[in-house]
Amino acid sequence: MKVVVTALALGALALSTPVLALPLQNGGHDRHDTPAPRHEQAKPGKETKQQRHVRACKAKYRSYDVKRDAYRGQGGRWIKCRL
Repeated sequence: MKVVVTALALGALALSTPVLALPLQNGGHDRHDTPAPRHEQAKPGKETKQQRHVRACKAKYRSYDVKRDAYRGQGGRWIKCRL
């Protein structure tokens, strides 16, 4: 009887324990995942248009925010960077 109770307790423990995510093979991609879009991949030593845009806006405006793609104007409003 003790063996049956222990087996039931272990079974209940296994069902209540969360399953930890295991790292995926193939560089973190599942075989059904699509590869990253080509436009986001720059050749080594070359910048994309977006990277050049962000670099220019950061250089010109101290308050530039990358997520908003905007900087703070004199009135405190966010203005889209158009460089």
